[in-house]
Amino acid sequence: MKWTFKSKNRIQVFFVLMALGVTGILINHFFLKDMRFIQSEVYPNLYLVKYPDENYSVVEEAIKEKIREHLKSEHKIGKKLSYTGENAIYFYELGGMTIGFLGDAGTGYFIDHEEDLGGFVSEELGMYINYRLAEFYYESCLHDSSLYCGEINFFREGEHHRVENLTNLISIDIEGKNPPDSQKKTNQDSTLPLHGLLDNEAVATYYPEILSEFDFNGNFDSKRIALTNDNEAILSLLKHTDSNSDYFLYSHDQNFKVIDSFYIGKAMDFDNGKSLTIDYKTSKDNSLVFNKVTWGSDLQDNQDDIDTLSHESIVLQVNQKGELEYSILKNPKYSVLEAYNRSTATEGIKLRDKPDGDVIQVLNTKGDGYIISIVSGENGWLRVLEIKSIEDGVFTIPQVIAWVHQTDLGIRANRETSVFDSLKTGKQIGIIPMDSDLNIIDLKQDWVKIEYQGLTGWVDSKSLCGNPVTTCF
Repeated sequence: MKWTFKSKNRIQVFFVLMALGVTGILINHFFLKDMRFIQSEVYPNLYLVKYPDENYSVVEEAIKEKIREHLKSEHKIGKKLSYTGENAIYFYELGGMTIGFLGDAGTGYFIDHEEDLGGFVSEELGMYINYRLAEFYYESCLHDSSLYCGEINFFREGEHHRVENLTNLISIDIEGKNPPDSQKKTNQDSTLPLHGLLDNEAVATYYPEILSEFDFNGNFDSKRIALTNDNEAILSLLKHTDSNSDYFLYSHDQNFKVIDSFYIGKAMDFDNGKSLTIDYKTSKDNSLVFNKVTWGSDLQDNQDDIDTLSHESIVLQVNQKGELEYSILKNPKYSVLEAYNRSTATEGIKLRDKPDGDVIQVLNTKGDGYIISIVSGENGWLRVLEIKSIEDGVFTIPQVIAWVHQTDLGIRANRETSVFDSLKTGKQIGIIPMDSDLNIIDLKQDWVKIEYQGLTGWVDSKSLCGNPVTTCF
């Protein structure tokens, strides 16, 4: 400093350099803050995000890309964080450092330091949950053990925001270690006794309704669904993992006692010309939406085309008591109508391979009857999606597509119902009384064309019941 201030020119140069330095710092602070990922040198499955973009969707997309990059790279196994699972990747914002002798070191501490779980001052990643951005838990895909599938939980300001599934991720062997076995438990939730692969004893203990209400054998798998609720109920998705997968949603209290349960349905690969898929997502209002889609063959001109036959959504929320509240929404474009068999003819109900085609099966009508689900109509013939015997359950259709004549089926009005001259926006032309037995003429989306005592018109399917022994309410 003495040397600098001995000369006027030196002083001028000094202040110019100082001004350039301050300008550079300001430019870097306000304009050169590009988001980047810093991988921990101690915990290779931990990434710290410096300068995360203000747009959360940009951050989330960058995190998903980093997950794919991580799995395809020759990453080291490294050390394990104190509260985390082996097959997981964690993303935290770089920050959290406080000033002072007893201040926190911040998430940057874990770039080159191990967690310090004891002593006068402790440092562990769990101290910085407000800086948590995402956690990804993965395992080998069930359909292909060479690929990874997993669930990524996104957080905003430390609070759980949403969950997303990532599937068919490509990975390489890590230091000679093969991809994880699909039966390994994958995250911290797996340490709970009600999650992971379950034996019969665990199912009987934590999911007792399954064994008492359903005749199930085989394997069950359960995972936790991260959904915020008022009483901190544990929400679990239980899957029966045999040839067909039955899905159940359960809520437990913190002592693992069952609060409530809901049977979602059965998913199946193509069987008898149909497939049923079930998936779910978390909506913005903190509810779960399960989509159930039935796919089926559409044989036209000898072409095996697959199309959507039916689609419904089940919306579930957890109330303050931890109970599951639900509503079922049907997609009008792909509605299913249930009807009962009306024919008591000794020859039974004839199922045909096409409208007015060859007979492929005859249903015996001497028993308690059938509930027949239909999805479309054509010139007095109705396409069959499923047949349930009231006595014996689901009836197997021997061919991909079956049709039944409209005169063999009936349906009832479960309330006083208006009849319109055309569907959706038509003019009212009459009213049919509750519990009236109706003839089915045609159906389009969620509207049904009926005939009753000379009155023919369109009725909203919500006011009809195709079950001969209930009112459908």
